[in-house]
Amino acid sequence: MGLTSIVRGFAAMLLALCVCMLAPLFLAIAGDEPGMSGYLFGVIASASVGCGAYAMSQGRRPPSDFRGALVIILLWWLVVPVFAAIPFATGPLTYSEAYFEAVTAMTTTGGWLSYEGAIASPAGMLWRAQLQWLGGLASISIAAAIFIRPAFIGIDTLLPPFSRGDKDSFLRPLRNAVLAFSLIYFLITALAAGLLMIAGAPTIEAVVMALSGVASGGFLPRLGGVESYSPAVGGVLFLLLIFGGANFVLIARVLRGARERARDIETGAYLAMIIIVAVLFWVLAGAGNLLWLGPQLFNAASILSTNGYTIGEAPPVVVVLVTAIIGGCAVSTAGGFKILRWLVIMRRAREEVARLIAPSAVFGKRRVSNELGVWIHFLVFTMTLAALLVAVAVAGHPLELAAAAATASLSNTGPLITLVEGGADGYQIFSEPLRWIMLGGMVLGRLEAAVALALINRAFWRAI
Repeated sequence: MGLTSIVRGFAAMLLALCVCMLAPLFLAIAGDEPGMSGYLFGVIASASVGCGAYAMSQGRRPPSDFRGALVIILLWWLVVPVFAAIPFATGPLTYSEAYFEAVTAMTTTGGWLSYEGAIASPAGMLWRAQLQWLGGLASISIAAAIFIRPAFIGIDTLLPPFSRGDKDSFLRPLRNAVLAFSLIYFLITALAAGLLMIAGAPTIEAVVMALSGVASGGFLPRLGGVESYSPAVGGVLFLLLIFGGANFVLIARVLRGARERARDIETGAYLAMIIIVAVLFWVLAGAGNLLWLGPQLFNAASILSTNGYTIGEAPPVVVVLVTAIIGGCAVSTAGGFKILRWLVIMRRAREEVARLIAPSAVFGKRRVSNELGVWIHFLVFTMTLAALLVAVAVAGHPLELAAAAATASLSNTGPLITLVEGGADGYQIFSEPLRWIMLGGMVLGRLEAAVALALINRAFWRAI
């Protein structure tokens, strides 16, 4: 399984976390915030363990198979948050609550225990946004390096702008993906922050919105939401929302000057879905008034990209939940089922309907040749969503809130619960055992269903 390579990868993740934690540490020191000792301890802890893991990984590092890559992915979503939670735990939160905040940030869910607590300090805002930014980069890197293959997605897609190497080595493609995406991801974030500042947002708030917006985190620094800023800020955020749900492989290839576009069937469908959903929101909001169409276009981009906040007339909750489940493009920071999978399902449905109409006709080669992974993901996604809904409802919460919480967790769209009655106070309204169940849903939302099933398959791990 390449244990040495796994330890080296874990060391790299902790050291990256340590470097990112320096910014909120300096901000906390400059503002004389009471939680600055937590950031200092977090830096020391992550640097110490990271350096120790790096020292242990010296020597020959054999290629790591798929199980090794899965271990690295689980370390990122489950173990690295142990260190990321340290700054939160030095305040009013218990360590369990701090861990919840860290996981919901790194999965880009943005489901805070208390929104007022999340924006209470500049350092805390920045750290949550940075964790979302790191989680967004991890999501697109993992998707492009491992999950966007016919076995998982059903069809061939646009090739990523890096080498995925030998099929028996999965950690090297992960490293290549991070290296290929990180610079472009950073530059777009910096550009977004600059545009937000030009539009009138204060510096720290512009940085927070840029970090979170690029990662589809749905984190805004003000209780008043988007409408507490100028229309120019809203315009920049709208572009960020579209970017968050877009195919990052296509973005990276375009910025690198690549010309191959033939297999990108997803971007056009994604943009069309934004328009279709916006019109649907507008009609359900009452239509008739064209001035309402602009806010609903914003809302459609926000929900499809799984940011989850809205402006203007709130769309019906049921339609919003279905839209969040649809999600964005496959290699994007957005959550949800992903548009590419829906395209595969629709293609298969069209082929089967045609065969039912004319069973003796010759249709040629099937356009969908390997959709088993899509159907597995559909079944597991649906059953997990139902299980989460039942768990929240059995705990005594209203059905509408249970549906919103289940969808928010699995589609990584945390702010959805604020759209229903009783959800405005944040995830602190749920009991601690229920929050742990939701954390499982947030992590599963970032995994392939086939991978999730492998976790409970002894045969998969037996050869370790």
